[in-house]
Amino acid sequence: MLDALEQFLRDYTSLAGPAFGLIAFGESLVLAGVFIPATPILFLVGTLLGSGTLGPAAILPWAFAGAIGGTWVSWHLGRRSSHGIYASRHFVPHRRQIARTRLYFRRWGGISLILGRYVLGPFQSLLPFVAGVAGMPGRRFHAWNTLSGSIWVIAVLAPGYIVGSGVVIPFFDLVDQRNFALGLLALSLALMIGGVAGVGFRAVKGRRLS
Repeated sequence: MLDALEQFLRDYTSLAGPAFGLIAFGESLVLAGVFIPATPILFLVGTLLGSGTLGPAAILPWAFAGAIGGTWVSWHLGRRSSHGIYASRHFVPHRRQIARTRLYFRRWGGISLILGRYVLGPFQSLLPFVAGVAGMPGRRFHAWNTLSGSIWVIAVLAPGYIVGSGVVIPFFDLVDQRNFALGLLALSLALMIGGVAGVGFRAVKGRRLS
């Protein structure tokens, strides 16, 4: 899949921005983000940016819009819901993750929208929805969401960009940098696969109990 995506981005560079924005949007959308393998795609796009195949002006605006837009939709859906939504059949299989996310939001408030992208793993897309259900004011949410989305885009593209551009970091040669970036990629993939497997296991278990 990644090989096909890379070839597509190389052949149709004018569509790379919208395609990447759509991926960032889906990764930030409540529950849908669990099933989108965004990390390897983000790494791939970062390498293409670093090598000069893609230009930042064609990618970054779409990336920011997708990341911020997906989180906003999740928050908006939460605002239109009540706490009873957590008892629906769509959320019952994820009750442990939802409970953890709710506690995390209560403890950290607005800054959790930034930290949660890295702490909550594949279930980070639940956080803005939880914030919406909790009644987080729009002005406050938009400020934190804009900051969170901007930081996230830069942070997730940086490892691939470093590998693609061959930037030398002090005390690390290119081999060490590449191994470190690939290690982060492998860890992210393991977390994603674990999250998806957990969702599937709980869904099957819930059906058996019902």
